[in-house]
Amino acid sequence: MSRIVLHERDKPYMVKVGDKEVHICACGLSENKPYCDGHHMKTVDEDGKLYVYDHNGDRLEVSSFYKKE
Repeated sequence: MSRIVLHERDKPYMVKVGDKEVHICACGLSENKPYCDGHHMKTVDEDGKLYVYDHNGDRLEVSSFYKKE
């Protein structure tokens, strides 16, 4: 079954593993999941709007059916 997943974060999660830092994708755009590859930089100008991104990285603004409180 297909599902719509809403990624609201525009930066990765930083996790400490021993003495190293690992950056986990939180925007949903990384091509190297679960790790961040910098694709979240495309999201910096979203300003609270909702977008759908295609495989080419192009985006389309959509109306949200999620209710933000």
